[in-house]
Amino acid sequence: MVQIYTWAYQDWKTITKETLATVVGLPDGITADDYKVITGEAYVAPTTSTTSGTPVTPATSEAQSSATVDNNSVQ
Repeated sequence: MVQIYTWAYQDWKTITKETLATVVGLPDGITADDYKVITGEAYVAPTTSTTSGTPVTPATSEAQSSATVDNNSVQ
């Protein structure tokens, strides 16, 4: 698989570094060392960010319905 990704990135230009990074560590993917050989840059694992605060969740359809009713009843 490494050879295919090498051709896709270097020769065919059909894959970007960002896309290539998504297959690092996958069972049928490539290693971080393979990534460096293909791109010439060290692989940097994406970081997960945490937020402090209340998570935002989409409104339920019931809440949306009642909001619509409330808005229509106010004159």
